[in-house]
Amino acid sequence: MNACAIIVSYRTGPALKSCLDALLTAEGLDQILIADNGNDDAGQVMLDAAAARDDRVRILRGQGNVGFAAACNLAAREAQSAALAFVNPDVILERDAVPRLLATLNAAPPPAIAGGDLRDEQGRPERGSRRDRLTLWRAVVAFTGLSRLGLRDFNRHTDPMPATPQRVGAISGALFVMRREDFASLGGFDEGYFLHVEDLDLCRRAEDAGWPVLFAPGPHGRHLRSTSDVSDRTIARHKARSMARYFNKFARGPFERACAALAGWVLVGMVGR
Repeated sequence: MNACAIIVSYRTGPALKSCLDALLTAEGLDQILIADNGNDDAGQVMLDAAAARDDRVRILRGQGNVGFAAACNLAAREAQSAALAFVNPDVILERDAVPRLLATLNAAPPPAIAGGDLRDEQGRPERGSRRDRLTLWRAVVAFTGLSRLGLRDFNRHTDPMPATPQRVGAISGALFVMRREDFASLGGFDEGYFLHVEDLDLCRRAEDAGWPVLFAPGPHGRHLRSTSDVSDRTIARHKARSMARYFNKFARGPFERACAALAGWVLVGMVGR
């Protein structure tokens, strides 16, 4: 089973070329679909050049900046491969990363999600690659710094690296694989998220349905991070709104809904609308 790589790019900058160069030499890919949500002229020329030299590459344009979730869903509907490999545009894949992730997926009882092990420039496991389920309490611990006092938040990247794939509450949307039919049966990403948290939402719905969400030890590549030409404040605003949506969406009962509403109001208020 081979995969279709799905990349969403919005003003990504030079990192996109490094990402594409790695994808073009990667094993296990028979399609590369790039949703161009808006790049500068140089970026578009570079994307077109990649498509011209490799017929596996197809650029999806005309949708505008519809957000990460909607662009991923758009590309997934165009995919023909049996599996989908979602890759952030600032991720530099190892050559055999996709076959190794597909092996993890194939070894799991279907349906399943298999997330990759990305590293930073110093080779350290990336924050967010393996996580517990996001809850209000774990979010409080993470965002208030209480984790420095020994309390556990939802990120598990500092735990010992497992020797074999490990079932977790969530993996990172920066690199993961799914069977195409499973992604479709789950409804794809929730397009109510514009940026951030859509991966946590997808994993939560999969877990609620009884699907295994797996972290596969690697490493599978490097994540350069913070390469988009978008202000930190704008990104923080989208993240706060997405967190608020997540907590409200999964709240159960009047007490949880009240807490979720309060948390959402605080998060969005902290960064402004």
